[in-house]
Amino acid sequence: MLKEVGASGQISLGKRFAGQLFEMVVHADQRVELIPMSVVAGKRASAPARSSADWRPPGGYLQANDWALANREALEAYAAEVDGHGTAAEQLQQYLDAAARAVG
Repeated sequence: MLKEVGASGQISLGKRFAGQLFEMVVHADQRVELIPMSVVAGKRASAPARSSADWRPPGGYLQANDWALANREALEAYAAEVDGHGTAAEQLQQYLDAAARAVG
C-alpha cells in the first residue's frame, strides 16, 4: 500500500488504525518501520527499597573474609585460569570473532 506524507509531515493509515500507538523506527537507509505497541500500566514496587545494610553478604563481611581466606588457594587458581584464558565473556568474543572470520 502506497502512502504519501502530507505537507505537515503526517500520514493517514486509515480508520482501522485510529487511536493505536506505533513505535517508529527509521533505518539507516531511510526506511521507516511502524511497530504496533500497547501501553502497559506501571505498577508500584511491592516492597520498599532495602537499606544498604541488607546488601551485605550473609553473616556480614567478617564471615565473607573468613571464607575467602579459607579458600584462598582455590581463588588464586581461578584467578590464574582467568589470566591465562580470559573471562567467559572474553572467550565467547574470541569464539564469535573466529566464527565470523571463518564465514567471511
